[in-house]
Amino acid sequence: MATLLYIITEGTQGGPFELTDGTHVLGSAGDATILVPDSTISAQHGQFDVENGQIFYQDLGSQNGSFVSEQPIAQAQPVPLSAGHILQAGSIHFQLVDDPNAVESMKRETAVISNTPKAIEPSDFGSADPSASPFKTRKSGWVKIYIIVITVIGIVAIVALVMTLLQG
Repeated sequence: MATLLYIITEGTQGGPFELTDGTHVLGSAGDATILVPDSTISAQHGQFDVENGQIFYQDLGSQNGSFVSEQPIAQAQPVPLSAGHILQAGSIHFQLVDDPNAVESMKRETAVISNTPKAIEPSDFGSADPSASPFKTRKSGWVKIYIIVITVIGIVAIVALVMTLLQG
């Protein structure tokens, strides 16, 4: 039975792709065997070479790179893969699976990877209380006094300058 390649990035359609013996090009162009129309995938991003059940992946000089287990793949260096490996091409994550019946349980047991940005929440700064923001303004009577003193000094300086100019 051939290994299947599933897209596990949330919101990305396509697949599963069957990796049978031969060469399979992953890309965003119409001539790619594994077509993934995504802006982070190069026209010819990478290729899978499958022979006698052994799978090798090679990055074809893509713009955004390819990663296996979050490690970058060097261009033109084939990397052996097997069922269970997660491959990232651009911002799209793929998983190799031998048993298609295990896919549904895999989806329930593993988190689907999201490629959408997460909004910053107050809890990201260590507090779930939105009123505990580190950017909250603090009221102080000294600030008002400081502003009044600076304003008075400024007015006195302007009056002194005008008086000097009028006398001279």
